[in-house]
Amino acid sequence: MIHTEDTATERQSSKFDYQVEQVRLLTPEGQETRFFGNRRIDTQEVFASVTDQYEIVQNDVLFSTAEKLFGQKSMTGYKRKIVVTNGGARARAIYDFPNIGAKIGNQDVTFRLKVQNSFDGSLRASFQVGLVRLICSNGLAVPVNTLNVTKKHTSNIQEEFVGRALDSAINSFHNALPAFEQMARISVSPKDGETIMLNFVKAKDISERMATEVLKIWTNPTYHEDRERNLWNLYNATTQHLTHEVEGKRFELAEKVNTRIMSAFVKSARNNSLSPLLVSLN
Repeated sequence: MIHTEDTATERQSSKFDYQVEQVRLLTPEGQETRFFGNRRIDTQEVFASVTDQYEIVQNDVLFSTAEKLFGQKSMTGYKRKIVVTNGGARARAIYDFPNIGAKIGNQDVTFRLKVQNSFDGSLRASFQVGLVRLICSNGLAVPVNTLNVTKKHTSNIQEEFVGRALDSAINSFHNALPAFEQMARISVSPKDGETIMLNFVKAKDISERMATEVLKIWTNPTYHEDRERNLWNLYNATTQHLTHEVEGKRFELAEKVNTRIMSAFVKSARNNSLSPLLVSLN
């Protein structure tokens, strides 16, 4: 179940080059414990307590290693967006590659790679594969696959290991395309679209207010390419709302909602059946 209330706010920024250190945690009496706190140096905020087995991967090291490998693999012309949440506990570098793409239906999509990191133990240093539509730049990191870029949570980033993960990420993008193409072949009537979104509301995967806004886009598409009534374009209405209206204020909520809906749509496409989406998802 996803907490979909719209009242909470995230501390979100694009500053990623802060440093995090590990400091020994003490008891109230001043005695040393076996635990350390992961502390952001500039703000002195402690993100999590860890043991000495946990090694910090600094954001700038992770992102620069990835970008070095992009150059080595001739993955040029990319655009980068940085999203840091929870005061710096989690960081993502989102890269769009216009030179790596495909078509779904009559729409051009390109490869998106999210390089993610955390200092609170919530995310492994990893790649998450996604796609983005060129017609409106909407699209969140579709969880086609998540690939670890370190063998454990360690500061030792091996370029060869990261390079293999990058190759796997590109393969995952291409391997996922047939499911999205199948989504474009599954017809969805206006009434079915409404039923599907209301079922997500009942399952608490999306708030009623979000679903209402998605259905407004679904009913009156912004783009000519979205006028066909199919599962792919219902998904596009969802990502359009999440990207342009939710992501800027609550990035992680937008990701969670997108992940749950996309997973259900892909499962339906792979089974070539709309029926599971038309019954209660509870």
